[in-house]
Amino acid sequence: REFLKSTGGLAAGSAVLAALMPRAYAGQNDTIKLALVGCGGRGTGAVADAFSATGGPVKLYAAADLFEPRIQTSLKYLKEGYADKVDVPPDRQFVGFDGYRKAIDCLGPGDVVLLTTHAAFRPMHLEYAVSKGVNVFAEKSFAVDAPAVRRWLQAAEVSERKNLKVG
Repeated sequence: REFLKSTGGLAAGSAVLAALMPRAYAGQNDTIKLALVGCGGRGTGAVADAFSATGGPVKLYAAADLFEPRIQTSLKYLKEGYADKVDVPPDRQFVGFDGYRKAIDCLGPGDVVLLTTHAAFRPMHLEYAVSKGVNVFAEKSFAVDAPAVRRWLQAAEVSERKNLKVG
């Protein structure tokens, strides 16, 4: 279990960054902005993995959770090891059920949202990210029942048509 946890996170972070590398152009800001939706241990770990992966400059740009203390705990931990890669002022910290929308709205094309909340919310979050043209990294499981899986698969098809990366 420990082996799968550590290698899976590192592989996911590397895959997301490697998939996004073609967006780097000379003379432009090629920093990939991240939005973390779900600031618990898994989400915080996924951001740390993205920071550790090679492939391009990455910054945590927005964070959302149902509970404000989780955002603060996550940011505190990430700033201890990666202060130069965390740029989440209070106006990009979002609390509540609509926080995911506000965090995703902070991103632009080529940026990545990390969906690490409970799986019951994940299809809705994926649909919104795809509608906004944002790449997605999502923890598993992706849904909790058959209708939600169908929503996930439909959003994944749309993401392919838009040439978005979903991992």
